[in-house]
Amino acid sequence: MSIRSIGYDSDNLDQIICYFMRTILHLQASGVENLPLENNLAEPWKKFLNTAMQISLDSPSPELARLILDSEYDTILHYEQISREIVIGLQLIKELAWHIHYDEDCYCYLLSTENLWGNSALEYATRTFYPNLPENVKTKYDIVSLIKYVPEDMFRLDDY
Repeated sequence: MSIRSIGYDSDNLDQIICYFMRTILHLQASGVENLPLENNLAEPWKKFLNTAMQISLDSPSPELARLILDSEYDTILHYEQISREIVIGLQLIKELAWHIHYDEDCYCYLLSTENLWGNSALEYATRTFYPNLPENVKTKYDIVSLIKYVPEDMFRLDDY
């Protein structure tokens, strides 16, 4: 059963997930050069994502990054009346920014959120993200079987 089927369905979550897929592809291609990527999210996600990416780019210790991200997250929750969709989006931004920067395997946490992915995130993953991953990552996470039958003319390999 997909988590999305019990009320966590959101185009905004897909935008957040795709943003981090694109970020990972940029990190693979050129490191932190050209980061952070443009962020077209609605508020309060936009501001929080910009803050999270700036913290990641400034590379403080993991403990300091966690402290700052948690503080920013708590501030938004405390001062704004927000929906469950906004809360999960903020939490997702916080966790993805932290895990992508500090985990040895920057793919693991993102891929573990797959049950949150809607159609646009799944399409982006299948056409752009998965085919651009290193072969060892494709093998480790059995991604080869996910893109095995996708016709090559459907791939959008430069869409990041």
